[in-house]
Amino acid sequence: MNSYRVAFYKDLLNSDGHSFKCLQRQVDVQSDGPSQALVLAERLVDNERLNADCVEVMHLADGHHEFANPSSHSSPPCKHTWNRVA
Repeated sequence: MNSYRVAFYKDLLNSDGHSFKCLQRQVDVQSDGPSQALVLAERLVDNERLNADCVEVMHLADGHHEFANPSSHSSPPCKHTWNRVA
């Protein structure tokens, strides 16, 4: 099993009218792949209430749930993004 961080975002407008992604919620889950991680995270989060516009699933390096050592030269984490269409 692998560790994944699933982040739920809402598209909002700032005071200048420019859109940006606002993080609503994020959870870490253990799963066999990014699609399963998304399903597990949606079970943990009330996505109906959040009504997220975008969901990102990022594979976390084994044993590293945070970016504890930003100066390391390891490869960037793999990220999968799902946009919700209204």
